[in-house]
Amino acid sequence: MQAKELALQNFAIAAHLLDLHQLLTGFKTFDPGKDFELALCSKMEMTPGTAFHHTRSERALCSVKASIPLPSCLLADGGMDFLLRQAILVSAAALESFVWDVLRENALTVIKAKGRKTNDTIRNITLTLDDYLSLEDYEDPDIRLQQIILKRFERGALYDLDKVTEIATKLGVKDFWKEISRRIGTSQEDLKQKLPSLITRRNQIAHRADRPDDEASAENIDRYGLRVIFFPWTNTHVQLARSFITASAEVFEQSVDQMKLIIARKEEQKLAQETLRNVSGPA
Repeated sequence: MQAKELALQNFAIAAHLLDLHQLLTGFKTFDPGKDFELALCSKMEMTPGTAFHHTRSERALCSVKASIPLPSCLLADGGMDFLLRQAILVSAAALESFVWDVLRENALTVIKAKGRKTNDTIRNITLTLDDYLSLEDYEDPDIRLQQIILKRFERGALYDLDKVTEIATKLGVKDFWKEISRRIGTSQEDLKQKLPSLITRRNQIAHRADRPDDEASAENIDRYGLRVIFFPWTNTHVQLARSFITASAEVFEQSVDQMKLIIARKEEQKLAQETLRNVSGPA
């Protein structure tokens, strides 16, 4: 499923951002001594006496030529927290895109498999005149039908849980949240609380640069005047969103595969009927 692959690519970026936060947090300047600098110059094939900035943390040591300024955020408390915010943005975008991409990939399969038995939310789609005229650009009737279905959702927020449930139902998945929670090994309540929480934080970052509300207490504001953010919270929510997409893709693939079997049987029956008519000939 292409939707899954695209989403996991975004989550790979989020994972790199989280790893960088862990690696780069906690650096402080230090003096390793002249012997260390001489050995470093020798190994790096630099002129003896080359000046360096030296920093270290519990996890890494970093030596940089003094001609290259160190970013101030590397040495500041919470200076690397922007990486956590970027991980949230990437993960939330992957979550939203995944739901849309699944629908886009499989909308036509649903119609072909279910025909008139498709549920009311698709069967009763209404279009504006502009929508209708825009469909004239598609000569292929199947593509035109797909675009009509997508019109039903393009103005909505597809990361809304009700929309996710609606799309899952269209794709033939019953008890969607129950099945996903079983596969992930967490409760439905936990899923339905943390996924919107991730989206809410994304909105705060994207639309307010993560600035707090006026009534926020001092302990919820960091040294830069932003909402405090912690690695454990970010990592937990990002990993849950990734697990949700992986489990959802498996569930959707199983349901769509069944629909494809239905379509194949319909095609076989249609071909058999045409063959019989050709063999029988005109009465």
